[in-house]
Amino acid sequence: MDKPATTLRVFFALWPDSPLQTALHNLGSGLNTGCGGHAVRPETIHLTLAFIAALPADRLEALYAAAARVSTPAFDWQVDQLGYWRRNQLLWAGTSQSPEALTRLVSCLHAALNDAGLAFDDSKPFAPHITLLRKARCKQLVQPPQALHWQVREFVLVQSETTDKGANYRVMRRWPLL
Repeated sequence: MDKPATTLRVFFALWPDSPLQTALHNLGSGLNTGCGGHAVRPETIHLTLAFIAALPADRLEALYAAAARVSTPAFDWQVDQLGYWRRNQLLWAGTSQSPEALTRLVSCLHAALNDAGLAFDDSKPFAPHITLLRKARCKQLVQPPQALHWQVREFVLVQSETTDKGANYRVMRRWPLL
């Protein structure tokens, strides 16, 4: 009898440094009183670029090779806006003006994945957001008092493992931006 293929739950993301993760976590935690919900743990805060879901383990090298073909510039951007998706009950942080370099990075990454025949969730248009609160019920949002600066110098591949305490993320590999 054949052994079932091992699959990995993975996604590509922008991964902020620890001080920015803490600042974003504090922003979300501060809004918890008005919105309820559960704050995302600081060490898991990220911006998803492409969600792969269940990748057969024997396709991991092809995924690495596809990511290595992405060649886009590093960029800076301001996290200066909050949003709330009622249907998903998510409070998120984002930007009032998405940098062209971010759009280009996502486009190049998606093209590389498509060229390699690697499936990813492209069912919705890319909407750059950083989840701060889950199961939130916001009635009114106050915009952040000041923008948070993010220097984006790389993107990463992350493995997600679900436990009874939530998701645990592990950065598997990093690719520098130019």
